[in-house]
Amino acid sequence: MVSCPHCNSNNIIYDYERGTYVCADCGFVLEENVADLGPEWRAYTPQDRLERERTGSPLTPKVHDFGLTTKIGASRAKDKIKLLKLQRMQNSLRVSPRDRKLVTFLAELNNSCAKLGLPEHVKETASLILRKLVENGETRRINKDALLAAVIYYACKVEGVPKHLKEILQYHQAEMSEIWKATRKVQEVAKEEMRLLPKFRPTEYIPKIVEKLELPSYIISKASEIVETMYRTGLTSGKGYLALSAASVYIISTIMDYKKTQKEIADSLGLTEVTIRNRYREIIKSFDIEIKL
Repeated sequence: MVSCPHCNSNNIIYDYERGTYVCADCGFVLEENVADLGPEWRAYTPQDRLERERTGSPLTPKVHDFGLTTKIGASRAKDKIKLLKLQRMQNSLRVSPRDRKLVTFLAELNNSCAKLGLPEHVKETASLILRKLVENGETRRINKDALLAAVIYYACKVEGVPKHLKEILQYHQAEMSEIWKATRKVQEVAKEEMRLLPKFRPTEYIPKIVEKLELPSYIISKASEIVETMYRTGLTSGKGYLALSAASVYIISTIMDYKKTQKEIADSLGLTEVTIRNRYREIIKSFDIEIKL
């Protein structure tokens, strides 16, 4: 921390008008003629700031050109017709014929992610995977909705965001056979070429399930212990994480005397009672749990 050499005070202020650092206690000038690194213009409203800034938004893979583009803004020139023609021409030339498919895919991807309320880092990861798929020509002869759903689902697993496939399919109409075909393509590109591996653990679903069922929060920790043990020992292999988490919540809530029926849990999560029952039986068999209903 800078201190005043005259009185040893740390109360140093910067005078923006004169460009000097001054001690507020004794008035000693520490440094003068300091260069102002801020903008040379003034903005009094957010709109003024947007119009006068000469820097664009940060680069993002959510746009086909990563946001690195030229924009012809408003002008005070008298020839308004010429300005409009230039703007129209620039917008048409911004997207090359080879990028049109990518633009369409990215627009629909951003729209779907917005509806699902996904964070920015998930959108960017999904955009990178989608770019690679288009670049490799993997989007030919495949259902577009199935591909987008598979990309979003895999990006959620990579970023550790608990979104079940059924939630994503609310906004994409596709057969399950098409979804699995698209998922294979996504995994091949993401895992082998991009080295994007899922970091998602089944315990991520449990807080969401407990909240939906309006159960006490301490059920989360106990249900997580069961699922985490199964995950570490490889007992979750080949099983749906959502159903496994739901079954563990069902077991712990029953033990803690907060009884919820399998039908209630299944309906709230969009699963079937049979799925919950099968996972429930597997858990009590693995841990030798005895439950009296």
